[in-house]
Amino acid sequence: MSVTITQLEPAARKPRARALSLVLVAKSSPFLDIPTELGLEILELGLTHTSFSTLAAVSKTLNSLISTILYRHVVLNSVETLSLFSRTAQSKSQHFLDAHIKTLAVTIEPWCFTSAKRIELEGILAACTGLHALFIPLPGILTNPLSRHPLHRTLPSEVTVQSFDTAPLFEWDSGVCAPAAHLSSSLTHLRISEPGDTWHSPLSILEFFGSTPHLTHFALARRMDANIENDQIFVDEVSTLLASRPNLKMLVVRIFPSQWPRYVDENASPSSSSIWEALSLVAEADQRVVLVAAGLDGPDDTVFWANVRTSYAVRPGGPFNFWERSRIEWETQSTQDSEA
Repeated sequence: MSVTITQLEPAARKPRARALSLVLVAKSSPFLDIPTELGLEILELGLTHTSFSTLAAVSKTLNSLISTILYRHVVLNSVETLSLFSRTAQSKSQHFLDAHIKTLAVTIEPWCFTSAKRIELEGILAACTGLHALFIPLPGILTNPLSRHPLHRTLPSEVTVQSFDTAPLFEWDSGVCAPAAHLSSSLTHLRISEPGDTWHSPLSILEFFGSTPHLTHFALARRMDANIENDQIFVDEVSTLLASRPNLKMLVVRIFPSQWPRYVDENASPSSSSIWEALSLVAEADQRVVLVAAGLDGPDDTVFWANVRTSYAVRPGGPFNFWERSRIEWETQSTQDSEA
């Protein structure tokens, strides 16, 4: 029997349809190569034209970025927003709060608070342990909690206080040494934005926060034509601070019109006041001192939290813009005085 072996020709292969692979062909998005802060600002601009929910639904990554934008600078400007954010703080994980909330500004007038609202605020402060910058109207917010919330876990490096005053629900025991001492080790930037209705010397203000060994920037406020004896104490204690704190890089003193904010004299000139002249002598001996004329346009000129969100969004590192701006104003004023 013979066997015939037939060699079959391989079947002609059909050309394979080639699909365009976006993963292999597409160029890397230029959005991925820009600085993070700039990318967040671009997204923030996009959010002005598109709803949060629409953009957040695109991807998990975009949803995370939107959360970063929404929560990185929180401004509580009413008791309603306070309550809403209190619920948010209770519903979010500790990891989320620590990772996203870096700046908290409480711009609610102190007289709007009730005990219940004060407790809600304490809960927020206790939860936001990742804060870098805290803006508050009165220092008493940091002391004597009405609740059991552990406020000592929140350790911002920068604290801005509108005025060093007391008010109902925001008082503290004057016999207690350093009521806000839990902030002492973390505090590097402390700003008292506006002159208060009661007299507190520079050293007594610092004592409220403890030893503050890492403090590098300190800002005070003083009215012109105020009590002469207190003016002298103020100047003497500024000199003491400079001599005793070699690590202090800048000490800003903002001089306000005498009747600010009730009445602003258009002809007021803080730079020609006696307190300015006395501090100018200190500034000549120590370049860390910066003097700034403030409050010349009325209360709206110096509401310390005005446009907080904008100031942070426009420039990265918003908390520190105040110090840079103060230095520039002082150098400009000094140049004008020398040319006069």
